[in-house]
Amino acid sequence: MRFSEWVEKHDVDEAFRLLRVAMQQSATDHATGTIDMDLINTGVSASERMRRDIFVSSIRDISLEKLQIGGSSMRLSDLLEELKKHGGNINTEIHLHDVRKAVATLASEGFLVSEGDRIKRV
Repeated sequence: MRFSEWVEKHDVDEAFRLLRVAMQQSATDHATGTIDMDLINTGVSASERMRRDIFVSSIRDISLEKLQIGGSSMRLSDLLEELKKHGGNINTEIHLHDVRKAVATLASEGFLVSEGDRIKRV
């Protein structure tokens, strides 16, 4: 770094290089290895958001298939096993905390009720 009253071409080149490095460090999606500006804008990468949407959609499908409105409930661990069995669109490892987040989304939409470690359709 230097102090000068004049901006020269190599100063501009260095500024662009620093900008590129800063973007690579702050906006790289670790799942894809690409720069993802959604990570800076929202704090969640586009690939993670798509992954969450797939979980929510899969849990909605399983709930429609296995649970009746106002009927019996299902344990989250059983739901996790169903997801692993029917995980056609899910190419990543599935954890219980992912299931809990997706269930919370469906609960906020009024589709499910979460009661401890069980879910129920409403």
